[in-house]
Amino acid sequence: MGKKKTHGQNPKPQNENLLSTLGDFTSKENWDKFFTIRGSDDSFEWYAEWPHLKTPLLSLLRSSTPSSESERSLQILIPGCGNSRLSEHLYDAGFHGITNIDFSKVVISDMLRRNVRDRPDMRWRVMDMTQMQFADGTFDVVLDKGGLDALMEPEFGPNLGNQYLSEVKRVLNEGGKFICLTLAESHVLGLLFPKFRFGWEMTLHCISQKPSSKPSLSTFMVVAVKGSSAVVDQIMSSFDHSSIDCNREQAHGLYIALEAENNIRKGYLDGSDIIYSLEDLKLGAKGDLIELIPGRRVQLTLGGQGDSTFCYRAVLLDAGPQSAPFLYNCGIFLVPKTRAHEWLFSSEEGQWMVVESSKAARLIMILLDSSHASVSMSEIQKDLSPLVKQLAPEKHDSESQIPFMMAGDGIKHRKLVHQRKMTKWKLTTPFWQVHTMLELLLGLL
Repeated sequence: MGKKKTHGQNPKPQNENLLSTLGDFTSKENWDKFFTIRGSDDSFEWYAEWPHLKTPLLSLLRSSTPSSESERSLQILIPGCGNSRLSEHLYDAGFHGITNIDFSKVVISDMLRRNVRDRPDMRWRVMDMTQMQFADGTFDVVLDKGGLDALMEPEFGPNLGNQYLSEVKRVLNEGGKFICLTLAESHVLGLLFPKFRFGWEMTLHCISQKPSSKPSLSTFMVVAVKGSSAVVDQIMSSFDHSSIDCNREQAHGLYIALEAENNIRKGYLDGSDIIYSLEDLKLGAKGDLIELIPGRRVQLTLGGQGDSTFCYRAVLLDAGPQSAPFLYNCGIFLVPKTRAHEWLFSSEEGQWMVVESSKAARLIMILLDSSHASVSMSEIQKDLSPLVKQLAPEKHDSESQIPFMMAGDGIKHRKLVHQRKMTKWKLTTPFWQVHTMLELLLGLL
C-alpha cells in the first residue's frame, strides 16, 4: 500500500496514468488491480529511493543492535509493503528478521514468489495494517514507507490512520522504534505528533534528494522510540528548517505543526495545571489507566467531537489505602451546576473527602454546567456511559457494576435508591463540619 507519487516526485508517465486509476488509496480492490497490472517484477517506490535512504536508515537500525549477529535477529515489521524493494535491500544488508504485510493478496503472492529462493528467511503475510494479528510487543522496529500517508487521504478522515498507529504502538516492544517515512503533510502530523506525545522520544529527519532547479516535496523520517514511562519530551529535528530544499508550502506547514506540538509539550514539561483529554490519558499521559495508582488525581474533559452529545469537565481520583475497604472498583459522581462551586467539590481536599465517602477505589467526578441544565439524568447517564467505561481500572469486568452517584441537591428527575450519611470528616480546615448525602441513581453500568 502506498500514496500517490506526486508533487515533484517525478514518476514515469505510464506510472502517473496507472496511479490515476487507483482513486481510493484505502481500497483493497483498487490495489489488487494496480499490482495485477504492474506485475511482480516491476517494483514501484513511494517517496525516497534506496540510495537516499540507505545511510540514515541503516545507521538507525544498527544503533538498535549491539552486534552483526543481533542484526539478523532484529524483528522488523514493514506494513503496507506493496511491491517496494525496501525489505529486499534491508535483508541484503544483514537484517533477516523482516515481516512484510499488505492487505493485497495479489502483491503478497507476487513478492513471496520473487523472494522465496534468494531471501528464504523473509516473511510475507496478507494482513490489514489497521487490525494486525500479532501479539503485543512482537517487534523491535516498525518501518512505514508511505503507509500512514495512504491511510490519511483527507477525504477519508483520520480514523484509519488512528487505528493503524494504535496497532503500531501495541506491537512494538519497550525500546522499539517506529520509523515513519512521510511527506509530513499537516493533517498527517496533526495525528502523528499527538499520538506519540506521552512516553515516546521523537526525532525528525529530512531525507536528502537529488538536486533540482524546481523544489519538490521532500521525504521526512519521523522516529518514535517507545519508553517505559509517560515522560513528555520535545520533538528534536536534525536539520535547519530554513535550509530545507523543498516546496515552500511543505516547509511552512511542517514548521507550523512542529512548533505547535512543541508548545503543547512545553506546557506539560512546565508542570502547569493541565486539563487532559480522554485520548491523552489513553495514550499514557498520567500512567497506565488500567492500573489503580493510589493518590492519582487528574483533571480532564470528556466527550465532544462526535464521541458524545455533550462535553463534560471531570476529575479522576484513585483512592488511597486509608479509604479501604471498597464497595466499588469504580464509581461515577455527578455534581450539579448549583453545587459545583462548593469547597467540597471544587477543592482538591474536598474531592478526596468525597472519594473516601463513596467507597470507590476509583471515583470519576463529573462537574455539570449550564449546558446540562435541561437534560434528564437518564440522558446524561446514557451519554456518559461509553466514555467512563474507558476510564475503568483493570479489575472492572462485565460482571461488576459502576454506580452513578450524585450530590443530593439541585438535579431534576432524580430517584433515590440508596443513601449514606457521612460525618466525622478528617479535615485540615477545623471550622468546617461536613454533612452530605450520596444518592445512587437508578441504572448501573
